[in-house]
Amino acid sequence: MNEKKQLDILIPVFNEKETIVKTLKNILSTVKCDFRILICYDYEEDPTLKIIKKIFSNNPKIVFIKNFSSGFNNALVSGFKNSTAEAVLFYMADDHINHDIINLCYEKYKEGYQIVCPSRFIKGGEMIGNPFFKALLTRLASFFLYNFTSFPIKDATNSFRLFTRELIDKVEIESNKGFTLSLELTAKAHRFNYKIIEIPTTWIERGKGQSRFRLISFILPYAKWLFYIIKTSIFYRNEK
Repeated sequence: MNEKKQLDILIPVFNEKETIVKTLKNILSTVKCDFRILICYDYEEDPTLKIIKKIFSNNPKIVFIKNFSSGFNNALVSGFKNSTAEAVLFYMADDHINHDIINLCYEKYKEGYQIVCPSRFIKGGEMIGNPFFKALLTRLASFFLYNFTSFPIKDATNSFRLFTRELIDKVEIESNKGFTLSLELTAKAHRFNYKIIEIPTTWIERGKGQSRFRLISFILPYAKWLFYIIKTSIFYRNEK
């Protein structure tokens, strides 16, 4: 695992079952750079692992990472600890439509952007099928941060992002639950004045598998980074 790749794609899994097969086939047939897929899992008995090993037997691009603790956030942190690539991308196990823009994400990174943010809320982007309150909170948080702070992106809460290795090595990760790690890293990149760009993406709420989203886990952890971004906008704005 010491060979340095151009891109590590982190995919947290939790009882995905057959959902993961199409996701992996799409990525393996589409992505052009030198990459690995890190499958970050909670427990050895997860049926997702058996399916992957059967369908993609001994594929060198697929690496299995046992999470140090359960949960989506800890899966990403576990992926970080085992990643050696120059860039790292978060990808959802049930996303069957956005594999085509992974190449664009990496191209933007090579152009000099240190954070690449696929966005549901810019022209060409779309969010489909989300539960009402989840969609409402997502849109409100993103609207507030973009319009009333110096945060430069319109889709604050999307976890699907590419990050430079430099940022991952530089910051201390504080998020330990929920889905806030992607927002934390982007918020800290914003404070450090890293180059950030949005590209359009479409997200369709999962129809199979087991979602980990819980309303209370959405609100409280995100509030910390909302105030962090507000503080950056007030006290660090002259450094931008």
